[in-house]
Parts: sequence; structure tokens; C-alpha cells
Amino acid sequence: MLRHLTIQNYRCFQEFQIDDFARVNLIVGGNNTGKTSLLEAIYLYVTQNHPSSLVSLLENRGEISILDSSPVNPKYQISDLFYGQAIITPDKAIVIDSIPDKSPAVTIKIVRDLQEIISEQAKILSTYKIRFLAGENPVWELDVIESGSVKFNSAYRATMLELGRDDLTANSILIPTDNLSAINMNKWWDAITLTPKEEKVVKALQIIEPKTERINFTSSDTANKKILLKLRGARHPIPLSSMGDGMRRLLMLAMATVTVENGVLLVDEIDTGLHYQTQTDMWRLILETAQQLNVQVFATTHSWDCICAFQEALEQLEDNSVGKLFRLSRRDDTIKPVAYTADELNIAIPHSIEVR
Repeated sequence: MLRHLTIQNYRCFQEFQIDDFARVNLIVGGNNTGKTSLLEAIYLYVTQNHPSSLVSLLENRGEISILDSSPVNPKYQISDLFYGQAIITPDKAIVIDSIPDKSPAVTIKIVRDLQEIISEQAKILSTYKIRFLAGENPVWELDVIESGSVKFNSAYRATMLELGRDDLTANSILIPTDNLSAINMNKWWDAITLTPKEEKVVKALQIIEPKTERINFTSSDTANKKILLKLRGARHPIPLSSMGDGMRRLLMLAMATVTVENGVLLVDEIDTGLHYQTQTDMWRLILETAQQLNVQVFATTHSWDCICAFQEALEQLEDNSVGKLFRLSRRDDTIKPVAYTADELNIAIPHSIEVR
């Protein structure tokens, strides 16, 4: 389980350290304090710079180069990954590390690639690559084109170097604010259906609709499966799409939590689409499942209701050390974390002491 993390030169973090993570961690703070960036840094660290991890982060942010891209050939603008947005800076690397953890540090840096151009003047053209490393081992690299963007098509495909693709995968899921595609949910369901984990998913949906008895994904077309619910007393299945955004959000959270057994779940704005009256039950489910399936959870929120629900759910546990809240605060260019244990939340929340 990840306990500590240090970040250098990633997005808004020039130098950042956070200690003593719990099993379930709620991250709060004002706008532009780095909540989403912290989730991304954890994701890059636990996946050890797998190419698909970076692509998903860039796509979640919409960081696609407008000038260079086309619908069939997207190019990703990577300058925002680096603190200060100074991408062509070979001596300024991103480093994400956890010294007590067994996984090596993750490093992302720009390197020069000198190529001799045969011409009348025999000039030297300096080009750049972005290189990704796990510890001292280069993992993959991409050419950086003149505009500062990269692309993943056949001409600029990510080149795997010393480590095999299987060595880079990790049991982790990052859920952005606007949810994941239906394809992700379909893949998860294929591994959940007809197992004890299916019961946990149904239990999650019962938070909003107590009559939920069963769930099913229809059709063999991966991209177009339809989600149906069997409600007690109903003669016909009910489409999930007719039940509201809260039901879909709970379904996604439950499926992701049971899918990532022995791994890491990261959720941006976890309370999105959920009424405040359902959030305590949502937290109970996540806390219970995280302990049972050995899942570490990192989630963000802006919501006071979500914080109160988190505190209430923790208060009901025999061992409330399973959860912790971290507030990120910013002064000038420095971002610092402030930790609140469950016992401290039990004092702060009833007295309306602001922890956001």
C-alpha cells in the first residue's frame, strides 16, 4: 500500500511531499491546488509510466494540440505536464517517487537527439525526445515535434525500450470527473458477472434504488451493450439510462472498486451526480470493500456534504484509521498538504470547522 509520495516538476508541483496515506484517502482543497494533478501523479507512479496511462491523462484533460491534430491523427500537447510549462528543458525532469515503496521512481524528461544533416554547411540539427523511465531503466520514448506536441501513430509510435509491456501494467483504475467510456464498464462486467463481486455491485445500486435485484449487460457488441436492471415487483427489466446519473455513477464506482482488487482506485470528484443523502452509504460501501479486497482509494471533492458523509462513515467503523482526509493549500507557488485523521474530523465537522 502506498504510504508516501514525492513529486518534482509535475504540473503545479515544483517540490511536493505527502506522507502517511491511509487505505481510503479523501483529498480536498481550493481551485488550482493540485487535487487532480496529485491523482495523476499517483496513477503514473503505480502504473510505472505505462504508455496508456499517459494517453488517458492527456485525453481526460483534453490536452490535444489544436494546430497539429486531426480526428484520425491526434497529437498531444505535453508542455503542461512540466512545472512552468517549459517543455524544451532537458535539465528539468519530472520525478515521482516513494522512497519506502518497492517500486522504482518514475521519471519523465526531455533529451536531445543530435542528428547530422548533410547539406552545404553540414549543420547539426538538434531535435528532442521525451523519455520515460522506471528507476534507471528507460521504458519508452516519443519524438517531440517542433510545436512541442507528440503523437502515437505509426510514424511517432511509443518505442518500448528495456522493459516488457507486461512489466509495466498495474492493477489500477483512474475515474475522471466525466466518467469512463461504456467500453471500460463492459470489460469490468465480463470479469464480475456470476461471481460474489456481483452481489457488491447490486448492493451499491440499492443505495439509490432498494428494489434492485439483478443487473445485466445485453448484446455482444462491446461498445453498445445496454445495462438493464431487474427491480423487485417489476414485470420487465428497466434500462439503467432511465434511472438517472447517480445510478450510473454508483454502478461505476462499485464495479471499479471490486475490479481493482489488490490495487489502486483513483476517483476525481467522487460525489459527482450523487445526492448528499446517498453519500454516507456510498462511503460505507467503499470503505468496506476497500478493506475486504485490499484496495487503496484516492478521491477528490469540493463538497462539504461529501466530507461530512466521509466523516460519518468513518465514525461508524471499529478501526477508523482506515480513512484520512488531506487538504491541499497553496501559498504563492508552494503547495502543502494538511492531514486530518478520523478523530480530528470527528471534532472539526460537528463544529463546522472548515477543512476544505
